[in-house]
Amino acid sequence: MTALRKPLTSAAILSLAALLTAGCTGGTTPSGTPSAPDTKSSAERKAPAEGSEEDQGRRAKAALVGVSVDDPEFLASGLERVQDGVHDRSVLEKGETYKLSVACVGTGTVNVVIADKAPESVPCDGVPTGRRVENAPERLPIDINAAKGATGMVAWQIVSVPS
Repeated sequence: MTALRKPLTSAAILSLAALLTAGCTGGTTPSGTPSAPDTKSSAERKAPAEGSEEDQGRRAKAALVGVSVDDPEFLASGLERVQDGVHDRSVLEKGETYKLSVACVGTGTVNVVIADKAPESVPCDGVPTGRRVENAPERLPIDINAAKGATGMVAWQIVSVPS
């Protein structure tokens, strides 16, 4: 007695091919092959990423809380990529006192130069730093540049200091 065989449909062939392929590409280690143990200490393992530029920017701006843009003391602020730097020339009331705050989030350090004074190194650790500007010029030059290898986002803010 002969059996009648039906030809396989293209859908059946594709389903069979998908099953065979899935079975052949599994990511398991063949039996008998030991997997390599993780011998690195927690300090040697790669540190988690600092986050996206958006996250870094949010953290840098949040570090400068205290004076909102609606406060009369607020003068100017900004947020830039560390690699792009900050090059601002804010208009101030000549002779008044101001405070520049800077917060950098990322890796490395940035160099902050105010009105051609000695540069101050600020680590990109999210901790804000502030510097008083007494007897301010009419235009205050602010330059923030990345030190070699620095990455991340840098926020800055100028506020007036009441007399």
